[in-house]
Amino acid sequence: MKKILFTHQGPHKVHGVFAETITENWYRYGDKHSEIIKNLIKSVFDRSRYDIILVEGGLGLPHSVLKKIKNHETKIILLNADTLLFDLPKMNPLKKMVVKFLLSYVDGFIAISPLNKKIALNNYPDKPISFVYPYGSNNSFQINCDLNSNNLLFIGNQESCKRFDLLVDAVEILNKRGNAFNLYLVGSCIDSITTDFPWLHKEGFQKNLDKYFKKCSLYVHPADFDSCPVTVFETMSSGMIPIITENVGEADILTDNRLEYLVLKDNNPKTIADKILEIHNLDEKEKANISIKCKEISSKYNAETQSKEFEKAFQEVVNQL
Repeated sequence: MKKILFTHQGPHKVHGVFAETITENWYRYGDKHSEIIKNLIKSVFDRSRYDIILVEGGLGLPHSVLKKIKNHETKIILLNADTLLFDLPKMNPLKKMVVKFLLSYVDGFIAISPLNKKIALNNYPDKPISFVYPYGSNNSFQINCDLNSNNLLFIGNQESCKRFDLLVDAVEILNKRGNAFNLYLVGSCIDSITTDFPWLHKEGFQKNLDKYFKKCSLYVHPADFDSCPVTVFETMSSGMIPIITENVGEADILTDNRLEYLVLKDNNPKTIADKILEIHNLDEKEKANISIKCKEISSKYNAETQSKEFEKAFQEVVNQL
């Protein structure tokens, strides 16, 4: 039996559930640079050996690569759930060189969407790469959102690639046209928004999201790139209708379920504004049908089903190492 280590920075709740299916050996490398460096120095004296290291995100690569240098038989599988490979071309030359050096030690990838798998394949076509969708860990199926409300929702951190700033611009366009939409921003994304409007509600971090799931009708995620944000599944669980770009991981799921009209080809604020108004102005019966479909889709992606899918994806990569 292979000895497997899961190295993580928290971990993300979904990633933790995935990791539990393959190993009990966990190691926290940290989520801040000072913590990562401190743990990296400590690991120099760690003599434990593993056949396979599953790494949560690019920040865990230094620790894993060090272990592989000490034991060349070790295989590294990167759980590719962040923006590392998307950001790679835009990095400054020194950072890009360091990251490419670390990635050269990676033996295989597990992406969290076909979108992320495609980027990994473009960079490393000769390495085994599989994918598994995550799932919503804060679902609220008992809630039926207010489909007729003018309340819009975005949930996320302040990563610039999520482009919540363009959503603010889109709602400004809508309201200048005489509409009366409210936009609720939840998470650290508010730290990057300096403008203020009566209709813009900067909510910050919220432990309980149910009140937003009840009063908002549309969830808008206009990212330049987002691997597969679980917030899309979570908001859909309450019946909210998502509007996302084709560079968000769930775009394939919506398209496969004949909801391709909810997927934006670009995130120009006018494009976003027009789509919000188009979906908001659908008749009640059509919105209700979409809402029911969203709940059904979200329910298919749960801890049980996706844990099994992760085991398959992991074994698929291991078999090719």
